Amino acid sequence: MAINFAAVHDRKRWRKHRIHQTVANATDGKDGAKNLLLRNGRVAEMWTRYGNVRCVFVWEDDAENGHAFRLGRDGKDMIQTQTIPIGLLLRFDKAKDCSDQDIDECFKAKSAATDQTEANPLRPDEPRLDVAITFPDDLPNYDHFVEGLALQVLVNRFERSLDARRACLGHYGPTCQICSLDFGERYGPLGLGFIHVHHRVPISLIRSTYRVDPVADLIPVCPNCHAMLHRREPPLQVEELQALLNRS
Repeated sequence: MAINFAAVHDRKRWRKHRIHQTVANATDGKDGAKNLLLRNGRVAEMWTRYGNVRCVFVWEDDAENGHAFRLGRDGKDMIQTQTIPIGLLLRFDKAKDCSDQDIDECFKAKSAATDQTEANPLRPDEPRLDVAITFPDDLPNYDHFVEGLALQVLVNRFERSLDARRACLGHYGPTCQICSLDFGERYGPLGLGFIHVHHRVPISLIRSTYRVDPVADLIPVCPNCHAMLHRREPPLQVEELQALLNRS
C-alpha cells in the first residue's frame, strides 16, 4: 500500500513523492512532514530549493482520509494537523496545485472527513471514493476485475469490487457522466469525492462471477440520475437517460 507525501511550497505548489514506507515515517520520520515544517535535518534544504513550506499532505492509497500539516499562525514551532477527505487530496493531486486559500479551507472545518462519512443517506452500502487512481495512465496493469461473488448473508447479495470502482473513478473522475454534477463543486468539502458508480449490466442479473471492465462496464452517476436509471426494469441505458435529459 503506497504512502503519498506532498509538500506545498511557495515556488513549487505540489511536490509529491512516495519514498516513505509508513504513515508514521511520512509524518514523524527524519524526512517526514514535521521535520520539513520545522526545518530539521536534511529536509530543511527544501525550503531554499522550493520556497517556504505552506502545507504538507500525507495519505495512503487505500484510506478514506488523509492528513494535513502546517505551521501554526501563532507560534513558529507549533504544527497544526487536520484530517481531510481523500477526495480533496485527489483533486489537488490531479491539478498538481494547492493554493493558500485551499489550505485555509482544509483547516477551517472541524472535521471535514467526518462530515463526508455521513453524507451518503441514500446508499449507505455504496463505497465512496476512498481512493481513486488520479490519472488513467496510473491504472493497474490488468484489464479486468472479478465481481459478482455471491455471499450468503440473510439473502444473496453480490460482492462489489472496490478496486474496480477506484479504477472507474480514476478514469472518469467523481463527476456524474449524465448531468455533469460534481458534488465537490456544488457543496464544497462536504461533497468532495461523493458519487455513485452504476453497473451498466446489473450484478443481480449476472448470477455468477464475471470479469468487469471498470471503464466500459462501470460509470459514475449522481444519486438522482442513478435513481432515474433504475426507474425501469431493466434499467435504462445511460445514453437513453442522457437523451431524455437533453430534451427536457
